[in-house]
Amino acid sequence: MRRAGKLNWGVVFTGDNLSLAEILDYSRRAQKAGAESLWSTELGRDAFVPLAAIANVTEGMRLGTGVATFARPPMHTETAAMTMAEMTDNNFVLGLGTAPPAWNENWHGLEYRKPVTRMRDYVNCIRTMWTGGVENPVSYAGEMVSVTDYTRFIPAPYPSVPIYLAAVRENMLQLAGEIGDGVLANLLNTTEYFENIAHPNLARGLAKAGRSPDDFEVATLKVCAVHKDRKFARALARHTIAFYSTLPYFDTVLDPAGFTEQKERIRGLFLEGDVKGMLGSVSDDMVDALVLAGTADDVKEQAAQFNGLVDTLILYCPTFAVTPEESRDNHIAIIDAFSDW
Repeated sequence: MRRAGKLNWGVVFTGDNLSLAEILDYSRRAQKAGAESLWSTELGRDAFVPLAAIANVTEGMRLGTGVATFARPPMHTETAAMTMAEMTDNNFVLGLGTAPPAWNENWHGLEYRKPVTRMRDYVNCIRTMWTGGVENPVSYAGEMVSVTDYTRFIPAPYPSVPIYLAAVRENMLQLAGEIGDGVLANLLNTTEYFENIAHPNLARGLAKAGRSPDDFEVATLKVCAVHKDRKFARALARHTIAFYSTLPYFDTVLDPAGFTEQKERIRGLFLEGDVKGMLGSVSDDMVDALVLAGTADDVKEQAAQFNGLVDTLILYCPTFAVTPEESRDNHIAIIDAFSDW
């Protein structure tokens, strides 16, 4: 499933080691540089509040959660999405994801089981709640998510909001194709992953729902490290590869790419708290295959390989064990590099 048209770019902000003021500054810079979209994750901050601030310092930008998690009660997600749609003149994307099992269980007290079933219910519940009103309370009864007699006291400003699903593995990719308006591929990936895993499974989901690929956006988070010193940029990118290689759902990407041995070594060192060892276990071919890293010219050449495979690259600055200064410098370097994209 090849994609036609221009490859857009955007920036995702995690907030892990940036102040909100810095995020707003980089948002303005990114818009001036030609970014098509800006996104916020639910990590250092919640996913919605930074976007509300970004909406007030940019003009007409597409904004999205990249992602909010399904640990939130559906009502909170639905009302936050409604508010963001209103703030952006209907230029908002609700990106939803599961987050790792341990985060759900340890941080939210949410039993992590049947994530695809829960996500299906979660999306359908939000869409049902969107239609509710004072005169027509709505209910949704799913296997894992239920709402009874929900009353929307403020009419929704628009008939719907686009919902994109974060997906790595086959079943969630199929669900994205079936019920989502788009997919947000996670940040460690290869061109072979899109060709052999992502697109075939998205196509299965689209076909199940009788939908056209033309009405569906394929977007991906993409680790990006830019520096005039190529070696420094590649070292910076290793930080994110090391951290995300510890998450089991990236086996779908790492094992077919031949990185099983490196992955297992990194996971063992992670359990020992050996960050230096983790970084040292990220091989050069992992950097070559999984991320955008190098000089400005390097990363644009690497990004071009995804033309026809995705519609939008959402550029992600490494944060794991990265200093605030390194993060600030890299955000500026990313925006400058893609300003003539």
